[in-house]
Amino acid sequence: MFLFRNLLKKYFSSFVYFYRFLRYRILIVLSLSVAVGTLDAFGLTMFLPLLELADGSNTASGKGLGHLSFIVNGLNAIGIEITLIVALLILLIFFSLKGLMQYFSLSYNAVVSQYFISTLRLRLTNLFTHYSFKAFVSSDMGHIQNAFTNEVSRVNTAYKAYSDGIQQLIMTFIYMLFVVLIDWKFAILVMIGGLIANLAYSSIYKKTKKESALLTKHNTGFHKAIIQYIHNFKYLKATGFLSNYSQKLQDSIKRIESTNKRIEILNAVISSTREPMMIAVVVLVIILQIYIFNGKLSTILMSLLLFYRALNQLMNFQKSYNSFLANSGSIDNIIGFENSLVLSTEKDGAVEFDTFQEEIQLDKVNFGYNQNDLILKNINLHILKNKSIAFVGESGSGKTTLVNLISGLLPITSGNLSIDKQNINNLKKETYQKRIGYIAQEPVVFNDTIFNNITFWAEPTNNNLKRFQKAIEQAAIKEFIDNLDKKELTLLGNNGINLSGGQKQRISIARELYKEIDILFLDEATSALDSETEKEIQYNIDKLKGKYTIIIIAHRLSTVKNVDTLYLMDKGAIIDNGTFDELLEKSNRFKRMVELQDIIN
Repeated sequence: MFLFRNLLKKYFSSFVYFYRFLRYRILIVLSLSVAVGTLDAFGLTMFLPLLELADGSNTASGKGLGHLSFIVNGLNAIGIEITLIVALLILLIFFSLKGLMQYFSLSYNAVVSQYFISTLRLRLTNLFTHYSFKAFVSSDMGHIQNAFTNEVSRVNTAYKAYSDGIQQLIMTFIYMLFVVLIDWKFAILVMIGGLIANLAYSSIYKKTKKESALLTKHNTGFHKAIIQYIHNFKYLKATGFLSNYSQKLQDSIKRIESTNKRIEILNAVISSTREPMMIAVVVLVIILQIYIFNGKLSTILMSLLLFYRALNQLMNFQKSYNSFLANSGSIDNIIGFENSLVLSTEKDGAVEFDTFQEEIQLDKVNFGYNQNDLILKNINLHILKNKSIAFVGESGSGKTTLVNLISGLLPITSGNLSIDKQNINNLKKETYQKRIGYIAQEPVVFNDTIFNNITFWAEPTNNNLKRFQKAIEQAAIKEFIDNLDKKELTLLGNNGINLSGGQKQRISIARELYKEIDILFLDEATSALDSETEKEIQYNIDKLKGKYTIIIIAHRLSTVKNVDTLYLMDKGAIIDNGTFDELLEKSNRFKRMVELQDIIN
């Protein structure tokens, strides 16, 4: 059994991959193909009795059917003679049953194909949902987007081609089996000729697989470039570099076009040469059968009819196989992507977090992306419920990283981080993070209505509408929304393009307050705003003090003058703390920072 599994993985790795998602379904697909091919072949065999009857006989003996003569003999045994009408009726029955079975086969194939793509997308989505933030920050965004969109579609195309190819091979085998049963010498000669012809395409298959892997690489690069093209459009436009970057995209598009072109040309070579090659084999075999082996023309014609069916299926297989190879690079890419998601799955605890009750405690906490290069060192911190604190310091001092630890985005390297005396590693992260509000310098705005942006697509029930109204009042954006023609149903456009910076921030604040949070993180939330808007939003945030635990990262020290405790950071360590006035009095470093920003006490 172990040897069998190893052989499957080595020589049928793609089948193993598809079977992992489809299980018994793929076996049903193949069984239906067997049924269709068998019924079709039995129907075709009835043409030989018709040829015999065409010579003027009243009944058919079935001698030319070789080992398939049992069909006629069986009917004769139960008193049914093969007359012209009987032969035609049997022919009609077989092909009618074949048509019915083919309907079931095609319908089931469609269902299985959609099941496969849906299951694959759901699996990747689920894995990505549990992808660790630590791994995410060092990931290639172009690779991720390409995997979710283009590569998943190509894998589905590969599955269809692979499934079709196997079914076509099964049909080919069935037709050739019937040919063997009728005239084994003819069948062997044709199979030898077909094998020689098929070997001629082996180099084309290798080239197609190589080009497929290259196409996957080019697609990943293009998706990576297009993300940056869209995200940085304003900067590129304003600085006159849009044309330069556009040239980079055009070069990427041309590389994809060139690779696709080579794949299509390889497909064209196979499509245009396979039939003439196989017909040449047939012609040669017929000549050998008649002039060397003294075969009967009627038997050869019957075998040829079955062989032509086999030939057609074999040609379709070659086309399907090349299509599979053209997309096989995406299977390797998706397997690699899936493995990377599995390896970087975030470790989660089992303890449900209800509400924040008392305190957040950090004792001797260290963090680094590797053990030898720590970003945060020996952090000791005590945050009480409904208090407001702020982290200040130069860029690169570790402020954002520390907030990422407290919010559960990053795992600590050593030390202890507890929420209400419960180690954060024991908590079910999502239940804790649902009690967190997070407002960044770049507000998150979805291309949807104001209501959906704030409620996160909640149903507009009476309760949710009341919560919505309360949230927009607390965020001081109710007046703005009420003055819009469509009010909360107004579409905000891509990344909130229809809003000012201050309005975006208020939308973000309203969303976090709608969630009924306990802890509110503000990561330089007002640093990109003008002074007037900043003061207005700061006023709204100040009104929330005492109602939430507020943790602020700030460069503008004027925004944190009223917090309960300021923590001064430098090179990944907390070097001082106190109120704004206390730090101003005892810390020369903080005093210089205040003077540089010209903040009036």
